[in-house]
Amino acid sequence: MTDPARPRRISALLCAASAALCIAILVLWVRSYRGCDVFLQERGPRDRLTLSSEFGLLVFEVEWPQPATIQPGWSYFQNPLPRRFGVGRRNLGFAAYVGAARHYLLLPPTELWGISIPHWFAFLLTATPPALWFARRAQRRRPGTCPECGYDLRASPDRCPECGAPVRVSAPPANFPIF
Repeated sequence: MTDPARPRRISALLCAASAALCIAILVLWVRSYRGCDVFLQERGPRDRLTLSSEFGLLVFEVEWPQPATIQPGWSYFQNPLPRRFGVGRRNLGFAAYVGAARHYLLLPPTELWGISIPHWFAFLLTATPPALWFARRAQRRRPGTCPECGYDLRASPDRCPECGAPVRVSAPPANFPIF
């Protein structure tokens, strides 16, 4: 037996997660004009994923492992992050690029791939599901309609004939206009 409210709960949960992500992106967007936030995930030696937020852009980079053998005693230096190859103000901040990062003086550079998307795009993408969810909820709560499905309850005062939900509030009088 399946719970009929389960899809609505899952939808509400996904919309709440999307709203939380939307707020996080908004905070990163504001912070991106004051400094650079970098989230770095080391997958192995000289192999990492990078997410950075700077100047109104979210930049995702994958740096591949060093193909050459690193000898003991060789000097390692940190390459400044993010590198943002090919990222400019053209194309509204969207970019995809392939570049290279050099961490060892005597070795070839390691390959890296990256994409950038503007914060405004990520914000709109994550704000859309909660906005649609709230719009649907507001539409359902008109007086004289079922709070679950929005069906007109003027002819059925006890239970919604569409979804079977019990009526919690009294139905409006028969001459009550519903738009």
